[in-house]
Amino acid sequence: MKKKWYIVFISLLVIGIGLGISYLQFWRDAGVELPTDVRMNTAQGEEYNLASMDEKVRIVEFMYTKCPDVCPLTTQRMMHLKEQFKDDGVYGDQVEFVTVTIDPENDTNERLQQYMKSFGAEEDPSWIFLRGSVEDTKKLAEPFRFLFKDNGTDYLVHTSYAYLLDKDNYLVGKFPMGEAFNKDQVYNTVMDLVN
Repeated sequence: MKKKWYIVFISLLVIGIGLGISYLQFWRDAGVELPTDVRMNTAQGEEYNLASMDEKVRIVEFMYTKCPDVCPLTTQRMMHLKEQFKDDGVYGDQVEFVTVTIDPENDTNERLQQYMKSFGAEEDPSWIFLRGSVEDTKKLAEPFRFLFKDNGTDYLVHTSYAYLLDKDNYLVGKFPMGEAFNKDQVYNTVMDLVN
């Protein structure tokens, strides 16, 4: 009799863990939408209205220019993705990138423009680099559970995910940044949304 209860307990425990993982991976992010009530400016200093964005699939990346590892590597992989999307004729018309600095106090317009130039995005209207106040940046990042903090060093501690939004600006996927940013997986997921 004890063995039967033990098996039931273990089965319920496994089911509970499975449901918990499912919640964290899928259900928790359901309904997350890009906030439109924040003030952001482009790297050129022009105001950017998040409420009037065209209907496009977007990859949203939060980064800062002094980041020593995951940010520039993710941006580099996005640069290569851009070329693939251009080859398929979807970049610009159906797909665009949004990169938001989490260090607006140090990432001046000039510094962002230099970062853009190093990744071939300086003359690209479909790859928008944004900066706003720290408060607005946190407000933009919060629905995605993207956290960042200045610990008083030159480096910020931050969540390491990039986010995929559908044409209605709802979160439909997230991808690890840096080495784990699987360019082929991101490409295939985006193309599934576009087609």
